[in-house]
Amino acid sequence: MEFIENIDEADFILLGAPVDQGTENKGCSEAPAKIREKMDNFFFSESANNRTIHDSSDIVEGETFEITMDRIFNKVRETLKMHKPIVLIGGNHSVTLPVIQGYSRHFNRMGVIFIDAHPDCQPDYFPYGDVIGGVSSIPEVNKTVLLGLRNWSKTEYQFLLENNIPFITMKDIYQNSMDYVISRVKEMMRDVDAIYISFDIDAVDPAFAPGTGWIEPGGLTSRQAIHLVQELAKMDRVEGFDIVEVNPEKDTNGITSSLAAKLILEFVDSYGSQTESY
Repeated sequence: MEFIENIDEADFILLGAPVDQGTENKGCSEAPAKIREKMDNFFFSESANNRTIHDSSDIVEGETFEITMDRIFNKVRETLKMHKPIVLIGGNHSVTLPVIQGYSRHFNRMGVIFIDAHPDCQPDYFPYGDVIGGVSSIPEVNKTVLLGLRNWSKTEYQFLLENNIPFITMKDIYQNSMDYVISRVKEMMRDVDAIYISFDIDAVDPAFAPGTGWIEPGGLTSRQAIHLVQELAKMDRVEGFDIVEVNPEKDTNGITSSLAAKLILEFVDSYGSQTESY
């Protein structure tokens, strides 16, 4: 992956959303700068591709949470007019909702893949604790799938069942294989015209990614996370990717930020075909 100044010549556009608003947990706003710093430590991807990306800087937090969400929505909606996939660095997970709302102005049948330790579908905690519930209610989102779940409330579990939202738990991944998971996801996403991938870093086991606000044992290894992102990026119609919930204040030796940077690098350089219909 190579950063270039000319946005017209770039394959991807990078945006930062350094957002702490919407939750009492603070520190995720530092992630975009820290992850960008760690990107400089990687010289080449495992795929040996060298796709180009233009850094369009950060979407600055507003005075209120609502203003911030509007800024993200408007920036994403306008950026997609460039006909290039977006990579976004959060910020907490609330940023994903206005991102998908922005995408919904360009695509009519979206599929969204959440890689997360939690279902995040608790209406009483909207939007931060109800990101997946909010996204799944967008009319243009036709398919939502959750990967890596391992901690949820009874209310969240019932919400997934009642709304027919498919999910693959960490237990499922452990008992089968990552290739099994990837094949299932590809089958689920075959009827959509655009796919967006949202990666909450707490999907990764805290042994590999301690720098996050919600520590959940029994998650993905760093190698599993890299392989998963590499393979999902190869799917047709993938139009965007975000990584959220990295908290440098809680990190150890920057290993979580380094993993996040690696995941972005591997997503970009593993990227497959893309649709032309914006």
